[in-house]
Amino acid sequence: MKTTSAFGSSFKRGGVQMFKFSMNWLKDYCGKSMTAEEIFSILNLQGFEFQGSENVCGDLVTAIEVKANRPDMLCHSGIAREIKAFKNEPLPLIPKFASKINNEKFRIEIKDETACKRFSILKLKNINNKGETPEHIRLRLEALGINLVNPVVDIINYVMFDLGQPMHCYDAKKLNGEQLEIKRAENDFKLETLNGEAEVKKGDILISSGEETVCVAGIIGADIASVSHESTEILLEAAVFDEVSVRLTSRRLKISTPSSFRFERGVNIQNSFDILGICAKMITEVCGGEICEEGFDYYPEVKEPTIVKLSLKDTNLLLGTSLEAGQVTEYLERYGFACKSLNENEISVTVPAYRITVNREVELIGEIARIHGYDNIPEIMPKIQISYQKNQIWANRDKLRSLLLKLGFAETINYSFIPGNTMEALEIKESDIIYSDVTLQNPISQAYSLMRPTMVYSLLNCLAYNYSVKNSDIALFELGRTYFKDKSLDTGCKELGTCGFMMTGVKSPKGWGQAKDIKYDFYDLLSYLDVIMDNFGQKFTLEKADYKFCKEKAAYEIVVNGEKIGFIGQVNKQKFEPLVKNVKLIRDEIFYCEIRFDSLISADKKLKFESKYPPVKRLYNLLHSKDVSSKEISDAIMASSEVVRSAEVKDVYIDKNMPEDTHAVLYEVTYCSQTATLTTEEIEKIEASFINLVKEKYNAVLKG
Repeated sequence: MKTTSAFGSSFKRGGVQMFKFSMNWLKDYCGKSMTAEEIFSILNLQGFEFQGSENVCGDLVTAIEVKANRPDMLCHSGIAREIKAFKNEPLPLIPKFASKINNEKFRIEIKDETACKRFSILKLKNINNKGETPEHIRLRLEALGINLVNPVVDIINYVMFDLGQPMHCYDAKKLNGEQLEIKRAENDFKLETLNGEAEVKKGDILISSGEETVCVAGIIGADIASVSHESTEILLEAAVFDEVSVRLTSRRLKISTPSSFRFERGVNIQNSFDILGICAKMITEVCGGEICEEGFDYYPEVKEPTIVKLSLKDTNLLLGTSLEAGQVTEYLERYGFACKSLNENEISVTVPAYRITVNREVELIGEIARIHGYDNIPEIMPKIQISYQKNQIWANRDKLRSLLLKLGFAETINYSFIPGNTMEALEIKESDIIYSDVTLQNPISQAYSLMRPTMVYSLLNCLAYNYSVKNSDIALFELGRTYFKDKSLDTGCKELGTCGFMMTGVKSPKGWGQAKDIKYDFYDLLSYLDVIMDNFGQKFTLEKADYKFCKEKAAYEIVVNGEKIGFIGQVNKQKFEPLVKNVKLIRDEIFYCEIRFDSLISADKKLKFESKYPPVKRLYNLLHSKDVSSKEISDAIMASSEVVRSAEVKDVYIDKNMPEDTHAVLYEVTYCSQTATLTTEEIEKIEASFINLVKEKYNAVLKG
């Protein structure tokens, strides 16, 4: 005859684990004189929520929500303990079970000590399992919705709902010489359980007898060793299994039972053998027979009581109360905690074994708040002094964002992961400042296996997507992190705050007074970099770089105070064709700049004040070598006089009449004095000075 599992069934409502308790059962602990309203009121004051009640055969069955930190409330004795503590009455105790332990007598082997923390066995013989389950047990299990099986299984379920310890039983005659092994599955296989077929996977915790699996530990038993009405000898088991393993197996098998749920949350390891003895006595009282003189108890690491140091100062500071030591001690001792005064401010608290989730001071303070009553805590904000220090890196980031938005760029946010072959595809060398190989150990795909050392891939992806939806005139930027190996750090990886901005297409469309579209070019990109660095008070130079993903001779590294903090260049989109979808759609030239804003922290800030005197703008067409950067010329012009406010590139052109490797660059120079309106003679004097300077130093000649 096939039996159902001794593990019962779980109850959930709205994804929240509930425990259904019997009012009649609870009154056995709390006293028949207590009304349901009194019980509900006490539990509600203690922070427990109810999800409805129903009358079942003269019993009021109520569902109570059980938080993850209160596995002790998953039984009637646990709920009763809470009520009696509130009333300051003696707490229900579990009596010790006296039995000789002889582990050598039993053929039980624990092959994986991480899977099982405690494993206890008692053997019962000469039992008669053909009778009826006692009425009080039957009525209470039926009220909770638990199917009746046979007296032995019903008693096991009853004890679990009463005392909180899940148990299991085996027909001893169906086992291979009463041999049991606790181990992890070595491979996948199908197992015929009490409730149907289950897909066992490698690593699941199993209980086996010889070659046969007799139980998926903590979840469900196998049919092959189940206890039936015909069973006369049984092995009764109480254990504590690894919580994580039980949870993972239960979720995968989609089998959730009261037993599995208790094992997932944790059970009181110190009382498991005593509860096993209580259950064995109940079985012999109902079914006759006897408990064999010796039992088995694998308990290699005896759990010592948890002791937590509690500070009264911290307690009152956190709760906003003024509780005294005596009051705190009275609260905790009433709920089963043992307290010992260390000094005027500190108390040593020994946590009762059933409160397995209380390990820290803050958890004790939470208990005190609950016991004291949330309604008794004053509704005032605590007075605390807060010191604030501005984060310069974040300030730099915000400043960059504001500047780029004002310059007409749109912000984008991308993943920090890029394809694993990016370094190889773009031919980025180990000597380049943007080289890195910070790879993920468990990437979701190869497209997201490398932590990005540069933002060029991310922004080009955005650019290509915009082209695919017919948006071809684009200026984008991103503020985020780039990642590089650093063995000096615990993580082995350093993160740098980085800003990347990219543009392509038309900057200014044709219209009234403008005959044709003006497209973005390299000098626009350079002028934006000038604006940024000027706002941070930084002087920079450009050094030629050999980046294969940029056009030939169109890549430069940005150097500030001898440190390379980024690069600027014209992108060679062909290099990105294996990496970026739709990149072929982009028709116009692509320009990109990247700077590490972490490096801007030490900048010497320049303060500029607007003058009340009018500025004067003049244009200068300078012919000079292409090897001389416009930045060098601009810096020379700016250094010629303090009244020169700016020197910006406005246009660049080449014609056949010019010497080879030269170009004409149109500079717009702005003059403005803080003390007076500039005269024509004063401006012409400054002009002559910087024109002679750039001619002597850079062979730059004024044209036209």
